[in-house]
Amino acid sequence: MSDSVPKKLTLAKPGSGEGRLEPLFVADDAGLPKEYFMIPSHYEEDIKEVLIPHGFLLDRIEKLAFDIKQHYGDEGVDLICILKGSRGFFNHLLQNLNKSHMYGSQHSTRPPYMEHYVRLKSYVNDQSSGDLQVIAEDLSVLKNKNVLIVEDIIDTGLTLTKFCKYLEKLGPKTVGVTSLVEKRTDKNITGFKGDFVGFSIPDAFVVGFGLDYNEMFRDLDHVGVVSETGKDKYAKRKTSA
Repeated sequence: MSDSVPKKLTLAKPGSGEGRLEPLFVADDAGLPKEYFMIPSHYEEDIKEVLIPHGFLLDRIEKLAFDIKQHYGDEGVDLICILKGSRGFFNHLLQNLNKSHMYGSQHSTRPPYMEHYVRLKSYVNDQSSGDLQVIAEDLSVLKNKNVLIVEDIIDTGLTLTKFCKYLEKLGPKTVGVTSLVEKRTDKNITGFKGDFVGFSIPDAFVVGFGLDYNEMFRDLDHVGVVSETGKDKYAKRKTSA
């Protein structure tokens, strides 16, 4: 069966992506010259190329919202926004989900999407440390609920693997993951896959549309690749004791 043909998503095991519609493949050499796009002047030397333009991101998010709505139907879904990086993706996704519900459901008696916000920290400079710090509200309300984690990027998979295990202890009905991008990298030793994923991208350090590098680049509208100049400029320096 072709990966482009919708299959039956199971959500049986978080991180397996079993039955998912495969994400849109962005080739290794698909980068676009930054000169053709609006790049903030303070990042002109810090972006190597544009990988996914802003308009393309918005169109793909609209389709992801449609796929999510098709899967859950009129069942309630508790969305967990992973801060800060997922904020842009989350806002656009929720806007599209709410629109599809308002105009596509005739007998709704409650808002279908409940919002929760969690902060997970696992990066220092451009490397995933593997250590997870979690700051969250009381998530015990997720018991017997359909839970959908909204993430900006799936990289090593370590962060999401640990967080999914944390959530499963709360007894939700299902746990799913939607991500704007999923990186093709040998560092993903867990083999973690999202269930609703926008793009499959090459193993480059990407920023923009909420994705950051040490808190920088969140204000870039496109998803772009950081230049070596940008990496050096915004790297966190280790200080000696």
